[in-house]
Amino acid sequence: MDDKNFEYLKKSLDYLGFGTHLNQVLLEGMNKQSISFSIGFNQRYIPSEFKSNPSQGVDKMHFEIYLNKSKASEVYFLTSMEAKLTRYNSNDPIQKTFELDKQNRISALQAYKLLCGQSFQKDIFVLDLDDLQENKNKKVAVWHKLDLKVTDRDGEHPMKLFFPEYGFDLEKTFDRYPIADMQDSEKLDAAIKALKFGNLISLKMELEGKVIPVYLSADPEYKSLNVYDERMQPIRQDRMFAGGDIQQNISGGFSSPINHQEQSQDSSAKMKR
Repeated sequence: MDDKNFEYLKKSLDYLGFGTHLNQVLLEGMNKQSISFSIGFNQRYIPSEFKSNPSQGVDKMHFEIYLNKSKASEVYFLTSMEAKLTRYNSNDPIQKTFELDKQNRISALQAYKLLCGQSFQKDIFVLDLDDLQENKNKKVAVWHKLDLKVTDRDGEHPMKLFFPEYGFDLEKTFDRYPIADMQDSEKLDAAIKALKFGNLISLKMELEGKVIPVYLSADPEYKSLNVYDERMQPIRQDRMFAGGDIQQNISGGFSSPINHQEQSQDSSAKMKR
């Protein structure tokens, strides 16, 4: 076994959000010198609507991480991560396989957010078209979202990427909503940052002459925000913008938002010779 390779893979798994939980099964798999193997991890998350009473239900995630061995050495490479989500209110799992590209990896938590219908902004590396001779990559902040309404020929939900050229400006979009108590710049910055991370945030909104508590998440595809009441029921855009200032948000297929709290976990390993 290549010890340096083992250390590198441990750090990679930690970066993906698995901590040290998979180190032992990773070691066992590498020692068997299989041409490929996978290691599994189960984790539970508490949905936001149950954060005050977690006993009402949890979301269950299963991650299967696949590794292949180099034909020329004992070095193993992370190739892909299969993420499968079973919501607290459904027996039908939603799944997606993410390629573990070294530069643009999706973490376990990010995979969970995507499968729940959330969107987040993440830096990725793309070819710098302004300097093709150097063949260099540049870092770009890109919004990520899964299309949970459709599947491709492999049964996968396609990933949608929204680059800066698409024109979704979260700060300007946020400013157009009747959010209450946003005079504090630090509070505003924290809200924008949380939305970019793909989090559901709790704020107050002026609606029909009243100030009510709401939950918000970003929707880059429709250049808007998803807005929910205290019962996690969507609030229509036309209730907030009587003049039709913002295109009505199409929220079909959006799953209940989430709170990123780990509850329990376990791991396993599978080998292929």
